[in-house]
Parts: sequence; structure tokens; C-alpha cells
Amino acid sequence: MELHQLQVAYNQEQDRLLLRATFRTEQKALHEVRAWITRRILIRLWPGILRALETKVTLEQPQAQHAKREIVGMAHEASISDNVRRGGFAAKFEDTAQEYPLGAEPLLVTTANFHLKANQPVRIEFIDTAGKRFEIAFSDRVLHGFCKLLQDGVKTAQWEVELAMPGMSGAQAAPVVLN
Repeated sequence: MELHQLQVAYNQEQDRLLLRATFRTEQKALHEVRAWITRRILIRLWPGILRALETKVTLEQPQAQHAKREIVGMAHEASISDNVRRGGFAAKFEDTAQEYPLGAEPLLVTTANFHLKANQPVRIEFIDTAGKRFEIAFSDRVLHGFCKLLQDGVKTAQWEVELAMPGMSGAQAAPVVLN
């Protein structure tokens, strides 16, 4: 199945982020998987995502591994700009799924495993307490978009968790005055 769309939305009643991922089958049917991401799992998931992004740089550009943090930051900025330009964040999430292979109720994610290979999408396997699992293969652009969705979700949730990208400064440098 091919990834079609991702959504991360804060649910105030549950105090969790709801991840919704839709996939298209070869017959073009739309399947949806839903998962809760708690603050606790997010705090463990984020460093894994950052390590995966940096490891991809090391695997695919070994000569540039000394600057992997900066490369990840620049790639993030470029991917987000590209997603905005393409209207990716403005597109309404399609609520037309025909099937829910893991059930309509969201899984409560307790573990995320990362699978990396050079020149391949980063694959993240999400697992719940009962052992139900699903995996998403993230192209670089989609993974950076997912990072942005998580960052926006955390802001909405007001969890006071900083999801900073490496190689990027949150604040601009103060002007320097020479006398």
C-alpha cells in the first residue's frame, strides 16, 4: 500500500495526539490507520526521528557526515517550504476511508522502531501494548512534513515540549553593534 495522507491532531479530552494515516491499495481503495501518540511516547519518538534523519545523511553522504546536523536543518526548511508551496499542509484530510485494517479505534502506541537503509525511505514501525503494529515508509519530504505536524500538534497541546530540528536556531541572532 502507498501512503496517501497524514494528519496529526490534538485531542483535548484524551490529551493525546491522534495520528491518522491513509494508504491507497493497488485497487485505489483508501485504508486508514489511527494511533494515539502520548506526550511520553512523543518525547521518546522525537530523538529517534532526529537520529534517523542524521543517520540517513551519514549513510547517503558519508563525506558530509561532519555537517549532518546542518544538512538536516537545511533539508527540513527546504522540505517544509516545498510542502507549503505544493499546498500539502492546506489540503483537507480525506475522511473517505473504506477500511480500517487495525480497527476504527486508535492504537495506543507504546513503541516505535526505526528501520534505515541507504537510499531508502525511513520506515517507522508503530506498536501498541497488544502487539498490533503498522509501519509507515517516509520519504525525506514526508518525514520532514510529519515532523512539522508533530511540532504543530505539540504547540496546540501546550505540552511545553520543544521539538527542535538540529542545525536550526529557534531565535535569530541579535544584531551586533560596533563602536
